[in-house]
Amino acid sequence: MIADYLQTRYRRHGRGPVEYDCYGLARAVRHEMFGRPLMPSYVEVVPDDKRMLTRAASDALDHHLKPCDPKPGAIALAWRGRVCVHVGVLVVVDGRRWILETDEGTGPQLVPARSFAARYPRVEFYD
Repeated sequence: MIADYLQTRYRRHGRGPVEYDCYGLARAVRHEMFGRPLMPSYVEVVPDDKRMLTRAASDALDHHLKPCDPKPGAIALAWRGRVCVHVGVLVVVDGRRWILETDEGTGPQLVPARSFAARYPRVEFYD
């Protein structure tokens, strides 16, 4: 099923099933692969507007998510200071932890969890 997500395209405000932005992909994977409740779409959030992304992340943390240890299906929020800059979801493939993410430059990809964490000052996991 992860292969299906890797064949999608990046699109701002994308909520699937063939085009996703980073939040849309994490939202879909969390729900479809891990059976978690479907999060609000936040389709009005512009991915390049990090303040707006941070407000949406704060709303999700206040109403839908709780901090957790890194585990399959957990949302990975990447922070620079108090600003949320990116979203992914933790998956396990062949016994290894990966972050499934997408962005305009790369499209969907699997990134080793450690490599994802090394790109940002702070990465937190939520379920």
